[in-house]
Amino acid sequence: MKKRYLIFLTAVISLLAFGGITAVALGGSEFSANENRYLSQFPKISLSGIMSGDVQEDITDAFNDQFIKRDFWTAASTSAKKMLGYDDIGGVYLGKEHYYFEKIMNQDISQTNYFQNLRFVQFIAGKQEKAKVSVMLVPSPGTVLKDYLPKHATLYDAEKMYQEAGELLKDVNLIDLRQVLQEAGMEKQVYYKTDHHWSLRGAYIGYQNYCKSLGQEAKNYDGFGVSAVSDSFYGTLYSKVLDSNAVPDEIDAPVNLPEVTVYCDKKKQSGIYDSSKLDEKDKYAYFFGGNYGEADIVMNHSYSEKKLLIIKDSFANSMVPFMLEDYAEIKMLDLRYFKGSVQQLMEEYQADEVLVLYEISNFAQDENINKLIK
Repeated sequence: MKKRYLIFLTAVISLLAFGGITAVALGGSEFSANENRYLSQFPKISLSGIMSGDVQEDITDAFNDQFIKRDFWTAASTSAKKMLGYDDIGGVYLGKEHYYFEKIMNQDISQTNYFQNLRFVQFIAGKQEKAKVSVMLVPSPGTVLKDYLPKHATLYDAEKMYQEAGELLKDVNLIDLRQVLQEAGMEKQVYYKTDHHWSLRGAYIGYQNYCKSLGQEAKNYDGFGVSAVSDSFYGTLYSKVLDSNAVPDEIDAPVNLPEVTVYCDKKKQSGIYDSSKLDEKDKYAYFFGGNYGEADIVMNHSYSEKKLLIIKDSFANSMVPFMLEDYAEIKMLDLRYFKGSVQQLMEEYQADEVLVLYEISNFAQDENINKLIK
């Protein structure tokens, strides 16, 4: 028995050593299409970096990211853990009906950062003389589709966070989608199963309730001529586990839309959809081609004169197509990439409505929302 153990241990150590040496020798890949993110690179060694511990941390991250055949080992690890009965793998809960849920806990969310971000939004709302300011903090899938979570799964305290938002945001139209998404989720798929975003049906519910909160009538879902553009979408949560039993998602998009002219970071685009993204891993980028610091949509013919400013994360990308007919212009700002002055832009743009639209845990963790006051 001891001899077998030593042989096994030696084999594991040899494999890890081989993978590490190979990763260093071959150099690092810059980007992972599977995970849709840039990978950690091996750092330059310096005495100050060693003394601070940064070099050791960067080397660990680089080995994790650059390990040879990393995706293969991730998939193999998932299969092994599933056979052992695990349903919490790599920060992802494996839910019922092939749903995956990101494991976000209270300790993952800084209350200080969340309160600051709420105050930044409250600040810009208080400065608006013309525009009506609305805030839509979209609930995480796991806080809505609780019946699909594994039996003992736990997540952050969403109830407390929505309560705090209601207490701090006094000058805004706060839109809470939890109940309507939960009710709709009993019959329709309102979130993707393999990805953290809401599905088109979920995005429509967001649009519908935004209109309702302003006393406007939302166009019927069927009137948009919704059509499937892909049936092979494997999203960000799948990429973390590479589960061989995953069921791909379908991406739908509304077709009956007004003619528009679109500029993303001042560069003219062919439209609000980028079909080339359907041939790539991140098929959700079909909407607008992904995220930009500033995206401008001008309706070529409009019965409305209203202008809408959306300060957002990627959840807005699939909701905006439903909104086109109601405005003459829509401007979207993604503060992760926007380099200008938000205050100056708001003064110049003179929007009739301002919508702050984020998934709530992303809003709480975002460190770019302080740009609202600059």
